[in-house]
Amino acid sequence: MTAQPHEIAIDYAAGLLYVSHTYRSGVYTAPGEKAHEISVVDPYGREVVEVLSLDPEEAHHGLALDQDRGLLYATVEAGPAGGGAIVVIDTATRRQIDRIEVGARGPHWFAITPDGRKGYATNKADPFISVLDLVERTPAGCIPAPYGTEEIAVSPDGRLAYAAGRALHYDNERAGEAPATLMVIDTASDATDRQEPLDAPACPVHVATDGRVLVGLVRRDGRGAPADGQLTVLSPGGLAPFVTAPVGEVPITIRTTPAGERAFVANLRSGTLHVVDLATVTVTAVLDIDPGDPDSTPGAHGIV
Repeated sequence: MTAQPHEIAIDYAAGLLYVSHTYRSGVYTAPGEKAHEISVVDPYGREVVEVLSLDPEEAHHGLALDQDRGLLYATVEAGPAGGGAIVVIDTATRRQIDRIEVGARGPHWFAITPDGRKGYATNKADPFISVLDLVERTPAGCIPAPYGTEEIAVSPDGRLAYAAGRALHYDNERAGEAPATLMVIDTASDATDRQEPLDAPACPVHVATDGRVLVGLVRRDGRGAPADGQLTVLSPGGLAPFVTAPVGEVPITIRTTPAGERAFVANLRSGTLHVVDLATVTVTAVLDIDPGDPDSTPGAHGIV
């Protein structure tokens, strides 16, 4: 594949995957040349069908697919094409048809409501979440998030969105030790309903089909070095009780099977994928995806 596959969206109707490429080399905190491609992959034939060049857009991160409308959304960093934005791609023609500015330098994760009418872009380096009207394809407001945000996910009924409320790379020296929280957002008002405290900063957030909220905590040891992470499973609505399972270093993505019986956690720094039985919240397998030198290998990232 093209270098550094990052996130994945799945087109169930077409039986295809869309894979974003962010950088040619390096990582978010120290990127090399930025990439401008999205790969279209046939997972059954195990081949790349097409590589979409979206130049001058660059550094594609998060992906979201509106299956009904045949639209693929991808976040892009500020660059030659303009400020940080969401680009809109027609999956039938596989061509970019629009771009929606988000008012931030580097939107990262992106989630849409089940009806496809609204989108949320989280910003690691800016103190707000960008809200987009996907019908009009215009900015629709901002939700304050003073310490930046990581992944955001929307509940299956579309009523709530959940965001990791403190970016991993936020300047804590400038902000003080910002609290680690899970932001709970009312999608009707686009206001923060409440903030649930977490034991450590979170990165990935995922909502299972039954409404359970899965959060990956990024931990450090007493010396500040990366330590094994933690999968936290919260009940729907009330977000209790807390049930946890150990995972690898720097969990970056969580996804579940359609019936919600298993979770998969990709761990960026350890390069592993943990398989978790959600009935017992126990790890049943650990797969080596890219377990090389954590300072020079891409590790494990997107899942569908």
